[in-house]
Amino acid sequence: MLHRLLILLCLFSFSACGLIHKPEAGNKAPQSKAAKQPQSSNKNAAPVIVMVPEFDDIPVPAKLSRDADRSFVYEAPGVTMGVIIYTGYVKGDSLAKFFRNEMPKYEWQFLNAFSEGDKYLISFIKSDKSCMISVEESTLSTRVTIKVGPTQGR
Repeated sequence: MLHRLLILLCLFSFSACGLIHKPEAGNKAPQSKAAKQPQSSNKNAAPVIVMVPEFDDIPVPAKLSRDADRSFVYEAPGVTMGVIIYTGYVKGDSLAKFFRNEMPKYEWQFLNAFSEGDKYLISFIKSDKSCMISVEESTLSTRVTIKVGPTQGR
């Protein structure tokens, strides 16, 4: 009697395991493929970048939106300068890294950087102009202020 009970218990266990594994295997394959596709495309995808319209050598992450009411640009023959403000929901440290990595690709020379808590100030220079980028993260959003002007005596 005990022998038959053990055999029935084993058969029940094996059949239950078989039923449990079959649906999971069927469900996992499509989900894992779908889950892997976005991850692999994100790893290989370059960051989405837009350029500041008035300055074709200053990249900005596309996740940020320009604050037209608080931005201004002054243009005169031979000179363009301004303060452009962008806002968005991006971590401040990742924005600071973005500018440190991307600006040299547009021939900007890194000058210096300061950080205090969630505030970052990064300075760049070119032969004829300078650029100061401040990044300030707050609870609701992050503000990026880009100040561009001519360098003195050049």
